[in-house]
Amino acid sequence: MKQQQALLDIKDLHVHFKVYGGYARVLNDVNLSVFTGEKIGLVGESGCGKTTTVKSIMRVLPKQAVIAGGEILFEGQDVLRMKDKALNVLRGQKLSMIFQDPVAALNPVFTVGKQICDAIRFSGITKGNNKSEIRKLAVKALKECSMPDPYRILDNYPFQLSGGMRQRVCIAMALATASSLMIADEPTTNLDVTIQDQVLHLIRDLVEKNNTALILITHSLGVAREMTDRIYVMYAGNIVEMASTEEIFEAPYHPYTKGLLNSIPKLTGDGIMAGIDGYLPDYLNPPLGCRFQSRCSYASEYCGKGKPPFIEVIPEHYVACYRYSESWQKNKLGV
Repeated sequence: MKQQQALLDIKDLHVHFKVYGGYARVLNDVNLSVFTGEKIGLVGESGCGKTTTVKSIMRVLPKQAVIAGGEILFEGQDVLRMKDKALNVLRGQKLSMIFQDPVAALNPVFTVGKQICDAIRFSGITKGNNKSEIRKLAVKALKECSMPDPYRILDNYPFQLSGGMRQRVCIAMALATASSLMIADEPTTNLDVTIQDQVLHLIRDLVEKNNTALILITHSLGVAREMTDRIYVMYAGNIVEMASTEEIFEAPYHPYTKGLLNSIPKLTGDGIMAGIDGYLPDYLNPPLGCRFQSRCSYASEYCGKGKPPFIEVIPEHYVACYRYSESWQKNKLGV
């Protein structure tokens, strides 16, 4: 792993949700780090805890969520223990998030200009309450997002814009403040293919231009391959593999990662994709040990004994699987 201090460092994060019947233990000892200017991909099936992880960073989890343990260190300060005033400054000037659904993220009763200007005003990046300066920053943000006629867009309501334009407005709001880390939660959901490509290229170009770190949540491994430097593979609230993007695609180790890659349709159309049998475990009563064991063709008695250790199989390539532990190897060889 890199030796410099991480911009963001999540340590042993546990998040439970209070539901009928008890507590759903969703995040189970999550560890994740992001360095300045680095682009991180967070991939996995729906329901595996990706959005819960990033909402924990922003501290915007729903009321029924309980952070049962862990730390979220941003520039060395624990976000989970911040007072409201410090948290608001952090959200306004350091952290920004592009939510999955721009329709839900934008308030339908306020103009685009009102919402972007309010984001800038409350971030504290401008001195005083100079409306002209704030409006100039809002126009600049829209121009950077390749929005046509930004002055007109400022006076429009969200329902007057297309899906791609609404998503660009959300990106502009995220970029309007001096952010060190941008979180993009499936930013191309419900957009057509050509608009998806434009939005992704826009995000990549802007974060590289501003040296902004990026956490990209996506279901598309192709998008992750194009957009990111490192990938964290998540399954049922656990990080099961982490490596550079190139390593993940060239030499995956975890059976779940291999299953995801085998599920990608081939351009040649040859054969039927294998997929992964089974379903995510019940978070109310998750299995002991590895949560992937019921779907894994390599499962053994080791897999039910405890949470698999995070093993460095080659330099800077980590996997949480007993198959690569010393004890499993000795047992296999009969030592």
